[in-house]
Amino acid sequence: MEEVIYRGRKFSLVRRARNVGGRLAWGEYLVHPGAVAVLALVDGEALLVRQFRGALGGRTLEIPAGTLEPGESPEETAAREMVEETGYKPLRLEPLLDFYPTPGVSNERIWVFFADRSEHVGIGGRDADEADMEVLKMRPRDVLAMIDRGEIKDGKTVLAFLAAHRRGLI
Repeated sequence: MEEVIYRGRKFSLVRRARNVGGRLAWGEYLVHPGAVAVLALVDGEALLVRQFRGALGGRTLEIPAGTLEPGESPEETAAREMVEETGYKPLRLEPLLDFYPTPGVSNERIWVFFADRSEHVGIGGRDADEADMEVLKMRPRDVLAMIDRGEIKDGKTVLAFLAAHRRGLI
């Protein structure tokens, strides 16, 4: 049994029941189409974006990321988001990991890719709320140090860098 409470641009809030020991247990959940993120290296430096996050009321430092559009594969979304956010088109995407960031409240799944070959094609297609997004290039070891100091708190960015470091990619 499921009821849509709210349907937004990127997700829906649903109320869902399940049978637990002969009784109905209700919960509210965010239904999300999924997202991607890309840890991309250009000339040995990682591409990061600094952007405003309304839920936090401030700016974060993250790897490029975005929501899957209907009919898009995670790889297609990753390539589109890279161009929109950084101006670089990945020439090769290697799956790094996928995970559920908040399984207690959402079914969102994030696919994370690694790209070590990209070409600059220019930024295009940013959403209005991304107009003030800043693109930075940083040495991976400096990003890892920021993660160690607690200066980068974005989960997908932390996981991507730790996974890439563990695999010897950075």
